[in-house]
Amino acid sequence: MRSLDVVRLPISLLDPAADVLVRSFAADPGLLFVLPDRVAREQLAPTMARTLVQFVVRTGTPYCTWEPVRGVALWFPPGASPPSEEDFSATGMSGIPGQIGAEPWMRFKQLAECLDAFHPRYAPDPHWYLAMLGVDPEWQRQGIGELLMQPVFDAADRDGIPCYLEAPTLENALYYQRRGFRVVGEADVPGSSVHIWMMRRDPSRHT
Repeated sequence: MRSLDVVRLPISLLDPAADVLVRSFAADPGLLFVLPDRVAREQLAPTMARTLVQFVVRTGTPYCTWEPVRGVALWFPPGASPPSEEDFSATGMSGIPGQIGAEPWMRFKQLAECLDAFHPRYAPDPHWYLAMLGVDPEWQRQGIGELLMQPVFDAADRDGIPCYLEAPTLENALYYQRRGFRVVGEADVPGSSVHIWMMRRDPSRHT
């Protein structure tokens, strides 16, 4: 694989970044729970991914590979202000409930509320939060995920700040474990078969 650069994701790369997330999360247990119908999922997932990327470009710290976009990491930095109503409106996030329908939205809220309940328990201190990391399936297992995490790892180690994420599969949990994260908790999402591994990476201590 030729060398890829990691850059802060600009809004101009919104569409290719969203496309990568759609492909990489096609079998994600959380997405299958929220949108169990395949046809509905194929119709709605691109809009949801595009909206999410737009939201994190505005409120977080997203990275992607370039050129081309083979992977995307959606991070939120320590001390970030809670999103405002304007953030939700300007990025289209406030329109998601109407787009996906009442029942999928209810399931999405179940999932989000479960994650939100454990997040402050396992990461009460200032931390980097990896909301999503996706690599195009054709380009997985080539080190792209590590490339996308490295800028934040470097900053976290320099500043003495932990990183936190939720892994939706055992395979994902093992992947992150090999990259310095440890499991700090597990939970089943009520009313679903989704199991979540809460994971934390403490900063490296350089002497």
